[in-house]
Amino acid sequence: MFRLTLDSLLARKFRLLSTTLSITIGVAFLTGSFLLIDTMGRAFDDLLSDVNQGIDAEVRSSEVIETGFGDIRGRIDASVVDVVSEVEGVEAVEGVVVGYAQLVDTDGEAMGNPGQGAPTLGFAWTDIDELNPMDLVDGTAPLAPTDVVIDRASAKNGPFSVGDDITVLTQAGPQTFVVSGIATFGAADSPLGASIAIFEPETAQRLLGEPGRYDMIDIVAAEGVSQSELRDRVAAVAPAGTEVITGEELIAESQNDIAEALSFFNTFMLIFSGIALFVAAFIIYNTFSILVAQRTRELALLRSLGARKRQVLLSVLGEAVVVGLVASLIGIAAGAGVAVMLQRLLGVIGLELPTDGLVFQPATVVWSLVVGVGMTAVSALAPSRRSAAVAPMEAIRSAAVERTGLSLSRLAASLILLGGGIAVLGWGLFGEPSSTALIIGIGAVGVFLGVAALAPIVATPFADVVGRPIAWLRGVPGELARENAMRNPRRTATTAAALMIGVGLVATISIFAASATASINKIIDDAIIGDLVIDSGTFGFGGLSPELATRLNEVPEVEAASGVRLGFADIDGEAQTVYGIDAETSGRIIDVGVVAGSTESMGVDNLAVFDEYAAEQGWSLGDTVEVMFAETGAQELTIAAIYQRDELAGNVFIGNSAFEANYPSVFDFQVYVLGADGFTTTEVRSAVEAVAADYANAEVQDLSEYKQGQADQINQLLSFVYALLFLAIIIALIGIANTLALSVLERTHELGLLRAIGMTRRQLRSSIRWESVLIALLGTALGAVIGVFFGWAIVEALRDDGFSELRFPVGQLLIAVVLAAIAGVVAATLPARRAARMNVLGAVAAE
Repeated sequence: MFRLTLDSLLARKFRLLSTTLSITIGVAFLTGSFLLIDTMGRAFDDLLSDVNQGIDAEVRSSEVIETGFGDIRGRIDASVVDVVSEVEGVEAVEGVVVGYAQLVDTDGEAMGNPGQGAPTLGFAWTDIDELNPMDLVDGTAPLAPTDVVIDRASAKNGPFSVGDDITVLTQAGPQTFVVSGIATFGAADSPLGASIAIFEPETAQRLLGEPGRYDMIDIVAAEGVSQSELRDRVAAVAPAGTEVITGEELIAESQNDIAEALSFFNTFMLIFSGIALFVAAFIIYNTFSILVAQRTRELALLRSLGARKRQVLLSVLGEAVVVGLVASLIGIAAGAGVAVMLQRLLGVIGLELPTDGLVFQPATVVWSLVVGVGMTAVSALAPSRRSAAVAPMEAIRSAAVERTGLSLSRLAASLILLGGGIAVLGWGLFGEPSSTALIIGIGAVGVFLGVAALAPIVATPFADVVGRPIAWLRGVPGELARENAMRNPRRTATTAAALMIGVGLVATISIFAASATASINKIIDDAIIGDLVIDSGTFGFGGLSPELATRLNEVPEVEAASGVRLGFADIDGEAQTVYGIDAETSGRIIDVGVVAGSTESMGVDNLAVFDEYAAEQGWSLGDTVEVMFAETGAQELTIAAIYQRDELAGNVFIGNSAFEANYPSVFDFQVYVLGADGFTTTEVRSAVEAVAADYANAEVQDLSEYKQGQADQINQLLSFVYALLFLAIIIALIGIANTLALSVLERTHELGLLRAIGMTRRQLRSSIRWESVLIALLGTALGAVIGVFFGWAIVEALRDDGFSELRFPVGQLLIAVVLAAIAGVVAATLPARRAARMNVLGAVAAE
C-alpha cells in the first residue's frame, strides 16, 4: 500500500500541484513571520545588550507606573552621584539623561517619525567608555552648550557635516547647535533607525530633563568586584525612594519589556499566517474530495482485491502527508524571501533592522513542518475516511457517484457549529474573557466553518438565479456554466468558501474603517469648537514645546490656543492616562460636556473625571482622590469637574498647573486654536502658520484637513492589512483554478462529446470562465454577508469606546463583487485553455 501511495502521487502530481502551491504560500508566510519575529527579537536583544554591556549596576527611582507603553519612573537627585562614588568597589559613576530631541534637516523638515516609526532621542555625552555606546567617527565630543553630536544615519540624511548648524526640537523649543561630531552605534549608523542627538551633560539636563536630576545613575565596578557585590554595597547607602539593580538584571528586564512590547506585532503577523493556512485548508479538503470521487472505481477495485478500509484510508491520507511535507519544505525555503520582504516594509516606516542575516531558529523549521503537514493531514482526513467507505461493488459501476445532499444530521451539526461560533464570538466581543483575541479568533473560525458547512444549501439556488442572466447573455456556454455550478453544490460551495474567508475579512475591515472614520469625524464636529488643530505627529513621547501655545495666545488673530498634554499615573492601583489642558482657555475650544463643577477654576490640586468612571469608583464632585505620580509620588487631588465626553479627555484630566507640578518634562502633542472675532479664517491661519513655522514638527490643519489626516492614518493601516489579506485571496483563487482543472479532467468524456457535436473552443473556454465567475460570486456574496455581521458586531462592541457611527461602505463592497468576477475569469484562464485544447477523439473515448 505504501508503494501504491507513491505511485498514485506520481500519477497525479500535476493535479496536486496547485494544492502544493497553496500550502507552500501559507507555510512561507508562517515561516517568514517566525523569521522576522526572531530577527527583530535578536536585533533588540543585541541592541539592549550592547547599550548596557558596560553597566555593572544602576540606581533608579523605585516609584514606577506600569503602563502598556512600558514602565514610567521618576528622576533621582544628582546628589546621589556623590554618595555612590564614595562606595568601595565603584570604579566610575555617571548620571544619565535621556529624552525627546528631534533633528531638523537642511530643508527645514523634522527628521524621523516618532509617532509611528523609530524614536528620536537625546542623551547626555559621557567620557566613560564603558558607559558610552556611541563611537565618534568624525569631529569631537560636545564640549560647549552649543555643541551636539548626531548619529551618522542622520548626518547622511540631513545632510550634515561637522561644523554645520542644525536645529533640534526639544521641550524648550527649537534650538540651534553646531555639529561637533558624528558617531556610530557600534558598526551601525544608528540603532534600529533611531535618530540621536547627544549634548554635554548640563545642556542635556536643561533641554531633556531637569537641572540637578537624572533619569538614572550608571555604575562601573572596580576590578575584582562582582555585579551582585556592587549592587549590595550601593543599595546599603542609596537614599529612600531608589532601588539598585545589576547590569545583568537591567539587560534581562529591558529585553523582557521589548519582547512584551513586540508581542502585539508578533500576534498580528501570526494571525495573518493562520488566515492564509485556514484558506489553504479548504483547498486541500476540496482537492482530495474531488480526487476521491474521481478514483471511486479504483478504490473500490482495491477493496474488492482484499484491501482493508484502514489500508485505503492510510493510503489516501499518506498522499496528503507527502504533499504537505513537500509543500512545507518548499515553503520554509521561500519563507526567507517573505521575511526579507517584510523586513524591507518595516524599513519603509522607519524601523531599520540589521541586514547581516536572518535569525533561523530550529523551532521555526519544526513548527512550520508541524503546522504545514498537520494542517494538510487534518484537512484531508474527511476525504480519506470517505475513500475507506467505498464499497467493492462501486468497481463495476460505469461512473462514479457523488452524493451531494445535506443530511439532517449534517444540517443540525452545521447549525450547531454556526450558532456556537456566533456565541463564542459574542463572548469575545461583549464579554470579558481572559484572552480576548483568542476567543474572538475561535468564534470567527466557528462562524466561517458553520457558513461553509451550510453553503451547499444555497449554492444551487444561487447558481440558478445568478446564472440565469449569464445564460441569457452568453447562450449555451452560459447555460452550461450555470448547470455545472449547480451539478455539485457541495464542491461549488467548498471552493467558494476559500474565497469567502478573504472577502469576509476585507468586508469586516472596510466596515470597521468606515465606521471608525465616521465616528472620529463626529467626535471632531461635536467636541472641537475651535478652527485649527496643530498636530505634532507624536503621542506620549515628545511633541510641541509649550511655548508654541503661549506665543499663539499673544497673536491678535487668535482668541485662544490650548495645548493638550499626556502623562500616566496610578489611580486606585490601576495605570491611567492623564491628559493635561489649559483650564483657562480649553473650555472655549473643546467641549467635554461638563455636567458638574467647572474646569476653568482647576488649580494645582484639582482634577476632572469622566462621569462613568466616577460612577464606577463611587466618586462625586468635591471628593478627594489619591493619584500616584512617578515623579512626585502620591498626591491628593480634589474633583473640580465631572464631564460626559471622554473622546478627547479620557477618564481623567488636570490643568496645566497640576500637570507641570507633577510632570517636569512637558510637551503638547496637539494644540487647538480658536480664531478671534473680526478676522477671516484665512487671516487666522496665516497668523498661526507664521508662528508655527519655527517648529518643524508642527502641522497646521483646519478641521477638514484634521479629519482627513485621521482617515489617512486609518487607511495606511488598512492598506497594510489589505496587502496581507491579498495573500489569502490569491490562495483562494488558486483553489478555484484547481477545482476547475480537476473538473475538466473529470468531465473529459463530456467535454469531448460537446466538441464533437459542434461546440467551439471559444464557447468551451467561455463556459468554464463563467462557471468560475459563479463560484467567485458565491464566495463573495457569502463573505460580504459574514463581513457585514462581523463589522456590525465589532462596532457595537466598541460603542462605549467612541464608535458611535456604523457605516457600510457600499461602494467598496460593490467593487469587491466586480473584482471577484474579474478574479474568477483570471482563475479560469488555464483550466479553460486546457479544456479547449484537448483532443476531441481522445476525449470522446475517455471514460
